[in-house]
Amino acid sequence: MMETNKENVKSLNHSEKKQISLYSIGINFVLSLIKIFGGIVSGSAALTADGVHSLSDLAASLSVYVGIIISNKKSDLFPHGLYKVENLVALVSAFAIFFAGYEIAKDVLFGETEPIKNLTVAMGVIAITVLITFLYSRWEKQKAIELNSPSLLADAEHIKTDFYTALVVLVGVLGQYFGYPIVEKIAVVVVVYFIFHSGFEILKEAIKVLLDASLDHETIEDIKDILKNEPKIKDIITITGRNAGSFQFVQLDLVLNTDSLKEAHEVAHTIEDEIKKQMPFVEKVIIHYQ
Repeated sequence: MMETNKENVKSLNHSEKKQISLYSIGINFVLSLIKIFGGIVSGSAALTADGVHSLSDLAASLSVYVGIIISNKKSDLFPHGLYKVENLVALVSAFAIFFAGYEIAKDVLFGETEPIKNLTVAMGVIAITVLITFLYSRWEKQKAIELNSPSLLADAEHIKTDFYTALVVLVGVLGQYFGYPIVEKIAVVVVVYFIFHSGFEILKEAIKVLLDASLDHETIEDIKDILKNEPKIKDIITITGRNAGSFQFVQLDLVLNTDSLKEAHEVAHTIEDEIKKQMPFVEKVIIHYQ
């Protein structure tokens, strides 16, 4: 029954992640169309360029969707699962964020300035972009944390760069319109810093998982709290583990207060079941006892 419930949790987790990634594809597609149309009508080269940039975001969201599908596949060549495909996608998204920051800096700092023909259209498109990207990136980040999904978290940060980009375009449009183009150049420096910071955080976490860094301190402490409630545990030698995509693999070295091998085996099963019950993203628990 425990394994059935676990499979149900994984199935629901995977299904929801796929659904959210499809939302991201739709959001980026709509944003790219709105920005390119608004850029052409208003005469804003920055807005048109931002629309083209959203097409690259669309490609990134497609890669997230593909990564989520692949990560759930079973293969005899990969007996421990393909969960880390999500982390690979997060890694690629980090570099996409870096590239987005570079493109923004290049276009604004070194591109040619052109007069704005229709300020109302430009402001309307920017307002829609700011609203959509701000609300959606916050919602997706919250869902990514709930689902423990590194690829969705990376996608949320990627979409948030569109929010920052829209602010740059807003400042640039207003600066251009009122005759102060230098304002756009100052704003972009600040925004690019935040974009690169987001990319670096995603890159760091993805590399840690791909190199099998240990579980975070909070997860280890949660496992300790569970173990403290087991009276047959005499001592906890080590608690280690690793992340893979949305899931965690835990390894315990324990000293049990029993001389019976049968009882020790039963205690180990009880511990494993309790950890999986309280921590739904734990895929496997390996227990060494003495």
